[in-house]
Amino acid sequence: MLRIYADYREKNSGVPDIIKELGALVIFDNLSVGDYIISDNIAIERKSVEDFVSSVFDKRFFDQLRRLSEAYSKPFILIEGDTEKIRKITSKWKAINAALISAIVEFDLRVIYSSNRRESAEIIYKIAEKSSIQAKRSLNLHEKPKFENLREIQLYVVEAFPQIGSKLAERLLERFGSIEKICSASVSELEKVLESRKKAEEIYKVIHTSYSTNKTSNEKNNKTSLLDFLEPK
Repeated sequence: MLRIYADYREKNSGVPDIIKELGALVIFDNLSVGDYIISDNIAIERKSVEDFVSSVFDKRFFDQLRRLSEAYSKPFILIEGDTEKIRKITSKWKAINAALISAIVEFDLRVIYSSNRRESAEIIYKIAEKSSIQAKRSLNLHEKPKFENLREIQLYVVEAFPQIGSKLAERLLERFGSIEKICSASVSELEKVLESRKKAEEIYKVIHTSYSTNKTSNEKNNKTSLLDFLEPK
């Protein structure tokens, strides 16, 4: 069964209920970025046309997408509703288009449009489904990635930490200089780079918790993937 993680703010939107109807397990959590998390690489920010317009003018738009792109290598924005309403909401519709184009270029953003909540739910489900199929194909290769230099190996190692994508991995290495120094950093030092106390605590826990040889251990804190870390306790 597909697992999709949704922010608590989405609970009353109706979208998670439709996703459940389609056959996925929806798990709610207080997500630091995004409204829906599909995988370690994919997160989706869902916005109504009205919220999309207002977020551009109050500057939330770029801040949200910057943080989304730093945490996930494949950030999506799902704009829900009739886009023709943009011209009715504001006379500065060209500025809205310019903002969206800037975000696409600057943050490597994927933009999807939907007409209503059901269509949004179907799109989110389909992205999760395709992502799951691709992940299974990758797992079946049984091959380790090939690296051209030490830098790529270092990035690969840091990306293995929970909730760390390629951009955050690069930021951590640029800030601390080496994997050794990342591992020696305090929670507060990690938080300054990650801009998330939760992420900092999770990484610190992974680094400093003693390894258990018991593979069947039921210890709740012994979690190693983004999806497990997000699961409600």
